[in-house]
Amino acid sequence: MTHTSGKRSFLRKSWAAYVVVPVVFACITVGTLYGLSNVLLNPYQEMVSWFFTKSEENETNRDLYAQAIAEAQNGSASQSENGAQTIDKQTITYPYPGDRYGEIEIAGTTVSAPLYYGDDTATLNKGVGTFKDDIGVGIPGEGRTILLAGHNNTFFNGLQQVEVGDIVTIQTHYGTYTYEITDMQVKDYQDATAYDFTRTDENLIMYTCYPFDALGFTPDRYFVYAKYVSGPVLVDGEG
Repeated sequence: MTHTSGKRSFLRKSWAAYVVVPVVFACITVGTLYGLSNVLLNPYQEMVSWFFTKSEENETNRDLYAQAIAEAQNGSASQSENGAQTIDKQTITYPYPGDRYGEIEIAGTTVSAPLYYGDDTATLNKGVGTFKDDIGVGIPGEGRTILLAGHNNTFFNGLQQVEVGDIVTIQTHYGTYTYEITDMQVKDYQDATAYDFTRTDENLIMYTCYPFDALGFTPDRYFVYAKYVSGPVLVDGEG
């Protein structure tokens, strides 16, 4: 009886060794390969995502900037084109996600790109995107932090050429704004000190993936900071 019991115990141990252990190692291997595939295949996944997103792009997206230029050429420019220092916010067409509402240029660099509202994948493949998902951010003229994103290998590749003192010009469908670059820093994408959405003064932050020749996911971001210089202030109604 003892011999038989020992044999059964051995068989149970053998079953665990030949079945359970390989399964555990297989799970670990699959998990490791999955993690690596996310890093290696990320750029290709973005390309595929862009292709399908492009085909389903919302047809209601507007080009507010082009419309404003056309109106100016037709002699129907609004008060913003006439040099107003303040603009009633109710009189402008506030952009929806995906709308193009301006152009951005940085003197002395190759940065010259269309400016969109929102910063999803489809938008960043068309130009520079404006972060919108926080109460502390806004668009030029709102007196808040303006957070702009662009790809490091396209529209914001020229950020590597900026220097302190360079002037950023943002032309919107309701007015022209200028900002002066004050600082550049490399920070982790999860570093909350990279921006302050509680500020009540207008300031501009631009960022892109770093290093500039990186492909796929990289944890670092190149941040460029600028202070407000000029441009009409958006106000909530004018008495």
